Amino acid sequence: MLYLIIAAGMSIVFVVIAIFAKVATYHVAPAFLIPVLWAIYFLRRKLHLRPLNYALVASGMLVHMLGAFGFYQKSPLPFSYDIFVHYYFAMVITPVLYHLLEGNFPMRPWQLMVTTFFFMMGMAALHEIMEYSSYLMLGEQAGMLKPTTSYFFDTQRDLTNNLFGTLTALLAMSIRRRMKRRALHVRAL
Repeated sequence: MLYLIIAAGMSIVFVVIAIFAKVATYHVAPAFLIPVLWAIYFLRRKLHLRPLNYALVASGMLVHMLGAFGFYQKSPLPFSYDIFVHYYFAMVITPVLYHLLEGNFPMRPWQLMVTTFFFMMGMAALHEIMEYSSYLMLGEQAGMLKPTTSYFFDTQRDLTNNLFGTLTALLAMSIRRRMKRRALHVRAL
């Protein structure tokens, strides 16, 4: 039931944001984001997705969707909003990939960490290729990449922030796993 509440609630939020979007391309963003959100919902068991992880993935989509209010052009943060989006999204997707791999492939924890890292960075690279391809096919006005107004090293910065978000998540997961192991060891004494 919690998954359903997250999916339905975020779908409504995405539509409302699209209606009031100041950036024109976000008027159609729900047509892409909502199917992805619901596909994850329907695949949640196969993905070994926990409710918290689903909520975090949905919040990552929401953080991106808030760009509808011009945050990519004028960040409400003391640094580029794009930096935050790439860092945050990598941080919330990494545990999902880890649990997906853990639930489907017998690997040691360190192997899961390494495999998760490479899958996450591969997905980040594919996203950057898609961003560039949208620019080539649709032009700057409709495409995702805006070379005349964006940071010159946008792709490199995006991948670097994906890297930092991925490493942060993997480090947090490693610390959590060690703390659990220590707690079990203390109980056994």
